[in-house]
Amino acid sequence: MSKNKNNCNEGLVQRFVEDERGEFGIKQIAATVAVIVVIGFVVTAISGNMGTWVEEIWDQFMELIGSNISSNT
Repeated sequence: MSKNKNNCNEGLVQRFVEDERGEFGIKQIAATVAVIVVIGFVVTAISGNMGTWVEEIWDQFMELIGSNISSNT
């Protein structure tokens, strides 16, 4: 009886996989997940350096303002 049940379950799974013709297939879902992971890595890398970038830009901006003020007086 359990052998019959396993064959039935295998048939259901096989029909489900074969019938996967909708808008999203297994490969498309896997590719989407991969793209999301890559975007996550990029965002993490950028946000980790964001504080130093903002600090460097702010310092340069303040130096530019300071040099313009001191050269005009």
